[in-house]
This record gives sequence, C-alpha cells and structure tokens, in this order.
Amino acid sequence: MIWYILISLLLIFLFWLLLVPVIFYTNTDKMRYLLTLPGIFRAVVVMDEGLFHIRGWIFFIPFRFNPFKQRKRKEEHKSGKKKKKRLWRSGNFQTMRGVLHAFRIRRLEADIDTDDFTMNAWLVPVFSAVNQENISLQVNFEGHQSLLLDLRFTLGALLWSIIRTKYRSYVNH
Repeated sequence: MIWYILISLLLIFLFWLLLVPVIFYTNTDKMRYLLTLPGIFRAVVVMDEGLFHIRGWIFFIPFRFNPFKQRKRKEEHKSGKKKKKRLWRSGNFQTMRGVLHAFRIRRLEADIDTDDFTMNAWLVPVFSAVNQENISLQVNFEGHQSLLLDLRFTLGALLWSIIRTKYRSYVNH
C-alpha cells in the first residue's frame, strides 16, 4: 500500500514538473533578473560590491553562488584523443525552431537607443509594426536603454516539441 502511495506521489510530482511554467523575468530598470520553477527552484541575480552573485533556492534550501570566485580545480590529464567535431545537421535547425515555439512571451517592453539617429529612425516603423498587446518596442533618441521581459515555458511543451521534431525527421528520412 505504501508503494502505491509513493509511486503515485512520484507520478504526480513528475506531471507537475512537466506542466508548471518556468519563468524567466528580466527588468533592467530595477536591476531584477529571475529564473524560477515555482515551488522547486528559484535563482535571482543580486548586485553587490563585485559585479553580482546568484542567490537561489532548491526546495526551500537556500544557496549562494559567486561565478567570479576562484576555485581550486583538479588537474586534468590530457589524453591523446581528440574530440570529434559535431557537424551542423538540418535536424538541429528544425529542433531549434520547434523549441522556440514552446516559449511564450507574456510581456516584452524594450526602449532602446542605438546612438545612431539614422538607425533609430529606421527602427521606428519596424517597431510600430511589431508592437502588439503584450509587446511594446520603442526607440528613443536620449540614450536610455531598458528591457522588461517576462518569458514563460513549460518543460512538457519543450520536451514535446523536441520529440515531435525528432519524430518528423525520423519519418521523413
């Protein structure tokens, strides 16, 4: 009986993991950068006296990671074997295209200045054509740069798009 409960809890957790959205949030005006899988994982970039460090939580257990801190590395033994180069396959482009369809932009606001008034003038009609309800792109001529991005995807949709493109490439060949 206990095994049935444990297996069912594990299956519920796996389904929840596949269906809960992964949130990537960036706001450059407020210096807020966040990656989270609600209830499981959260990572926040925190500015400090150095450049920054990453503060995170995995199952409510906090950790801190400083990417600029020197660590001792074990010496690696170099072997005579060379790594094979991966060739660019057409399936990789198809997979990448499928993966991009799994991402959903909940909100995108960009206010940019390229420091080239001609380029800024060319971007105004392009940004006007791209703007939608949740996408707002603007060009300014004042030197101000800002980005607000709320990007979400589910691991299930990501996995499904990869499986679907691999299946299609297998069937077509």
